[in-house]
Amino acid sequence: MPHPSPLLVAVEESDSTLHVRLAGEFDLATVPLVDKALDRLSRPPVPRRVVFDLRAVCFLDLAGLRTILRADARGRAQAFEVVVIRPRGTPSRVFTLTRIGEQLSIVNEPEAT
Repeated sequence: MPHPSPLLVAVEESDSTLHVRLAGEFDLATVPLVDKALDRLSRPPVPRRVVFDLRAVCFLDLAGLRTILRADARGRAQAFEVVVIRPRGTPSRVFTLTRIGEQLSIVNEPEAT
């Protein structure tokens, strides 16, 4: 049985954009790591954009997806944009199957952010 991949979270702020780069498994067990990274949104100045880079995510469950949706709802309330760089492979199916792309701003490449 393969060992789960821990989630690595890298946060970088530049040009009023908060980049949240994730690698590994983004699931119920790792949501608190991402929530901690998003604590930055509680302190002024709030960035104008939050970019979730999911290209290195190897597993994404609905708990991870709900975390992104909560950030998006918060962005709508606090006037910042949330952009998602689509994961590759199997995790991208979560976006297709749930049709969440109709609600989120999803791009394929970071240059589009």
